Amino acid sequence: MNYEQAAEKYLKVKKDMEALDREFKERKAKVREKLVVLENWFTAKAQEDGLSSVKTSCGTAYWSTHHSATVASREDFFSFCKDEDAWDLLEARASKTAVKSYIEAAGEPPPGVNYSAINVFNFRRAN
Repeated sequence: MNYEQAAEKYLKVKKDMEALDREFKERKAKVREKLVVLENWFTAKAQEDGLSSVKTSCGTAYWSTHHSATVASREDFFSFCKDEDAWDLLEARASKTAVKSYIEAAGEPPPGVNYSAINVFNFRRAN
C-alpha cells in the first residue's frame, strides 16, 4: 500500500462511518418521537390523577426540573458581580486559548494551571 491507496481507503472508511452516523441519527429520531409520545401520556395522565410520581412494576416515573444559566451579556454580568460583590455567581476556569498564548510568550503556564497539548491525526478531503 502507498500513500495514495491509503488516502483512498481512509476516505472510503470515513464516508462509510458518516453514512452509519446519518442512519443512526434518523433511526434514533424515530424512536425518540415514540418516547416523547409516551412521556407526554405519562405527564397528562399523572396530572389528571393528581400524582407527582407513578410507581409501576417496571420502575417509577417522576418529574424533575433541569436548570440552565447562560450569560447573555458578559459586560453586564461582570459589572453586576463586581458592583454587588457577588463573585459566587462565577465559576473559575482557565481559557485554553489565552493560556496557550501566555505559554508561547512566557515559556510556561501561569501559576496554578495545568496545560497539555495532544497531537491527533486528521485528514482533510480534497475539494
